[in-house]
Amino acid sequence: MVSPTGRANSERNGRIMAKKDGVNGKGGQFSGTPADRLVRLWRNNDERFGALLDEVLDGNRQGVIEAAVGKLREEESYDFMDEVEAFSETAQSTDEQGDPTLSTLFWVALEIDGRLDEPPSVDTIERALDSAGLLEKASDMRLLPLWLDPEPLSYLEAADRRTLLRRLIDSTEAAEAFVREQDLVASPDDAGIRLVGVVGLVIEEDAEQDGEAMPDPLNLGFAGEGQEMEIDPIEQERIRQSMAAFTEAVAAADPRVKRCEPVGGLNDLLDFTAEGVWPDDVDANFDEVNDFLDIAGNETGDGVLDVTVSEGPDGLQLRAYNSDGVLLDERSFDLSGDRAEEALALIKRRCRRVSEG
Repeated sequence: MVSPTGRANSERNGRIMAKKDGVNGKGGQFSGTPADRLVRLWRNNDERFGALLDEVLDGNRQGVIEAAVGKLREEESYDFMDEVEAFSETAQSTDEQGDPTLSTLFWVALEIDGRLDEPPSVDTIERALDSAGLLEKASDMRLLPLWLDPEPLSYLEAADRRTLLRRLIDSTEAAEAFVREQDLVASPDDAGIRLVGVVGLVIEEDAEQDGEAMPDPLNLGFAGEGQEMEIDPIEQERIRQSMAAFTEAVAAADPRVKRCEPVGGLNDLLDFTAEGVWPDDVDANFDEVNDFLDIAGNETGDGVLDVTVSEGPDGLQLRAYNSDGVLLDERSFDLSGDRAEEALALIKRRCRRVSEG
């Protein structure tokens, strides 16, 4: 189970531990371009990396981040961007009493069958989170009353993620305006079963002020980086029951909802929708299709796949292309009727673009 703040917390915990241990935390001056400084501080595990990155993200300076990536070795760039994206979805602020708080984006993944012309009932989702015992450590939260499309979300840059976070901290109206500007809203007219997302914000006391590991606001048993995860059967059962109660409450209130689950940051939402991690997901019945997509995806540099699907005498024919339109592989699968429709739903969850013809 991925905690809604898991990725962000683990990265920040590493910085906190560096501060506590005095690793590269004192001495030296910022020099060079902002991109140069980001790279040097990140490589040195310097506590000042977070402060500089926050400044870059809040200034919407995506170009600085891209310049930093260009200065890193290829094997470094993935870890660097994981940390940048984690920071982009978490921000420090203060509450009305002036006490330090930590605000973190989280996502609810939902499998929907039906039109999305009515917005999600955020009150129902919030009550379900609360009644399931998933808000015990949160001091406040809010949900954006919009269905979001995971596909365009995959292109939301780190600076834009921070902008969304800041807007949601300000008000849901400001966040809604930004989401619509970015064309992130799911189409209300698409038919059939599909996965969508709802974005939420959890506000909690900022444990960083005490040099401690970040709290887990949705109480899903996260262990931060450097902490050993102990498998506690009692805790696992608590989480299982909480998630089941949450899903049942939301599905009972909205018949369009077939399944739902809170996940972590944006990357976790995209992984979730790509991998089909529902406990009883029918994707397991399409091992050959999954293998085909896995192999094709491994041949890309960015993991992005575009697929064309057509029905022929041998069944369902797939052609997989990379983001530049280069054909990677093609294959036919003995699937038709309802099985073909189910496979097509799987392919749409895993690929950036699916063309039928």
